[in-house]
Amino acid sequence: MGYVAVKAGEELIERAADLFEKQRLNGDTEPVSVDQLEEQLSRMVAQAMSEGGLYAPRLAALAVKQAQGDTVEAAFLLRAYRSTLERWDETISVDPSEMFAIRRVSPAYKDVPGGQILGPTKDYTQRLLDFTLASEGKTQSDGSEQATDPTAEWDVTTEEAPESLANVMTLLRSEGLVHEPDSTETTEPTDTTRESLTHPAHRDAILQELARGETGAMTALGYSALRGYGQVHPTLAEVRIGRLPVMIEHPYTEETATITDIEVSESEAVVPIYAKRDDPQFAFGYGLTFGRNERKAIAMTILDASMQLDSDTEPAEDPEFVLDIVDGMDSFGFIEHLKLPHYVTFQSILDRIRGIRRRTAGSDTTETAHSDETAPTETEAGCDDWNRRRNRRRIRRRYSRCWFHNSLDRFHQSTHRWSVRRRSDRHRWRCCWDRWFNNQWVRWRWELIRI
Repeated sequence: MGYVAVKAGEELIERAADLFEKQRLNGDTEPVSVDQLEEQLSRMVAQAMSEGGLYAPRLAALAVKQAQGDTVEAAFLLRAYRSTLERWDETISVDPSEMFAIRRVSPAYKDVPGGQILGPTKDYTQRLLDFTLASEGKTQSDGSEQATDPTAEWDVTTEEAPESLANVMTLLRSEGLVHEPDSTETTEPTDTTRESLTHPAHRDAILQELARGETGAMTALGYSALRGYGQVHPTLAEVRIGRLPVMIEHPYTEETATITDIEVSESEAVVPIYAKRDDPQFAFGYGLTFGRNERKAIAMTILDASMQLDSDTEPAEDPEFVLDIVDGMDSFGFIEHLKLPHYVTFQSILDRIRGIRRRTAGSDTTETAHSDETAPTETEAGCDDWNRRRNRRRIRRRYSRCWFHNSLDRFHQSTHRWSVRRRSDRHRWRCCWDRWFNNQWVRWRWELIRI
């Protein structure tokens, strides 16, 4: 790859950045604050956190504001910032069943322990524009602000915090219906942020890369598996959204201490395995992401179940293909690096194409100069009879040259053998040759006439 620096680049780059910042400030409205982005556009902030691999809602909101809503660029900023931070400690592994769920649905079961918790969602309503949002936040004519909280008049009784909900997969595992993947004897999980990913990758490394994958790419690959370019069409056992505790070991007392909690989205799915005729079971896929991002969690579940098939016949089943494609930073860099200067490589390709065109044009000119064919008129050019006559003349000329030269070669070989014989014999053979040649000539011309 050849890159060259743009002349006067430093000043122009600074001005281009200033123009980009000016676009964010254009208009008569007040600039959007980081608090507004964090509170009102929480799903965009969650997507940036998930793809950036850093749970920091306020920093993610700042990155979204700086990137003007581009979540991939915001994730890039978060990863760059995270690489400068010092790692102090590692958390203790937690069981997802300890999650305080604010939303929990099970498409597989109608009645589950703890019940279905719809939570905040619009999955069951029509996708229609709400024009009342256009005037939201404005004051009415009497000076009072419009009500923006639709739950303000709800009569909600305060109850004790519910206990943790039982996982639906636990019910299937208790019956022995879930096929557990082959476990690898590893003492510590792989950290793909510090160790380069190698193939074949362990499942913990695969789940880490999927958790940081780009939402759009994972959705597309998961959709390809559902549309027939794969063998997986899972049934979602459970989809959860809630807050998961973050616990560490106290440095002095060595006791487990909860320092905070984070919002996560979790999804689990089952896929029937009919290959085991004597004991059919379910395989399963798992997905968990930062923030509220159900779409990505479900896509992660599909891809995890697909890659456990140990097959590379379909795109979503090949771990190497999937993990290389879903990384938003790699795809973002490769796609947008095409905007950078490619003067050297393009000039090389351009010179090569021009050279080929010059050589082709020269060969066409030489063939035209040596051709004894006269250019046909406009009437003859469209006449099939003229084309047939031209092709017939070419065939006659080509075959006559090849046949005549081959005959002369055979004749000279024969005369070389005749030179050792008597003169009378040589005269007799030459007479025979003349008669044979004339007969062949007549027969050859008769075949051409029939053509």
